[in-house]
Order: sequence, then structure tokens, then C-alpha cells
Amino acid sequence: MLIVFSVLFALFINKMAADARENKDVRIAKESIRQELEQNAWVLKRWKKQHIEIRNRLTGILEGKNDSLKNELLQYEFLNLGVLTGNQSLMDAFLTDTAWESAKTTGILSAFDFETTQQLTRVYTLQRVLTTRTLSQILDLYFDRSAHDMADLNQTLIQFQLRFWELTGQEELMVQLFDEALTALNPNP
Repeated sequence: MLIVFSVLFALFINKMAADARENKDVRIAKESIRQELEQNAWVLKRWKKQHIEIRNRLTGILEGKNDSLKNELLQYEFLNLGVLTGNQSLMDAFLTDTAWESAKTTGILSAFDFETTQQLTRVYTLQRVLTTRTLSQILDLYFDRSAHDMADLNQTLIQFQLRFWELTGQEELMVQLFDEALTALNPNP
């Protein structure tokens, strides 16, 4: 009986130690993800402001309200994206997913509650779509040779406008998803 009790007690102690390590790893992972999401939300806020300005410039040109900007574009033999962006880059920083990928790779994500995992998956999935699909489509359009045919400027500007409407819509949704995920990760509910 003493041997059986000793074995069971040792298993109990090992289980408690393993649970304590897992709880610590979960806290560290959640804190890392929370910090990453806060940084990404800050970056996205800057992006969104700039992308709305670009979208509004495009809309103004296409509605005939910003002829001076259109005339400035027509001064070049190519589509000068700097005129539309205010000589700013489309992305001045990156949205990262290092903490999220680390949590998935190490398997600690399986210890998160279902709702938190679901919210984080939504955030990082849309973040990936925004950066790898939507922004890439804008750049692909810009680097497409036909986009620089100034005789077809209005059609090119319409294509840019559509893509920037999509981009700013996704960015608005990302703001909401960041808020929801950060609320779920908040250690003080």
C-alpha cells in the first residue's frame, strides 16, 4: 500500500508541476500575443489614416473634384504613385505574427480557451489576408505595365480606388478584431 501511495503521490506532484509550467507558459504566450496585437493595432491605425487619405484623393480625382492632382499625375509619363500617396510608402511598418506563430508551434495554443483561440485566429487570418492579398494586389496593379499607360489613367485610378476601398474596409474590421482580441487577452476582465 505504501508503494502504491508513494507512486500515486509522485504522479500527483508531477502533474501539479506540469500544470504550473503550462500555466506559466500560457501567461507568457498570452502576454506576448497581447503586446504583439497592441503594436499591430498601433501600426494599423497609422496605415488606416494614410490609406483613407489615398482613397479620398483617388475619389476626388475620379469625381472631378481634384483636377490639380490629376494634372500633376498627367505631368509624368508613368503613374507616379507618390502623387497619390503624398510621397509616403504604402506600408511604413509591418504587422507581425511572431508570438502567434510561436504559440502555435510550441503547442501552447491548445491550453487557451476556445473563445480566445477563435478570436485570435480571426485577427491573424484577416491580418494575413490584408498583408498578403490586398496590399499585394495594390502593388501588383502598380507594377503592372498597363497601369502606367497614361492614356488609360481613369481606368487605372478606378482599379486603385476599388482596391483602396477594400483595403480600408479590411482595416476597419481589423480595428474591431484587435479590440475584441485584446479584451479577451486582458488579464483584468
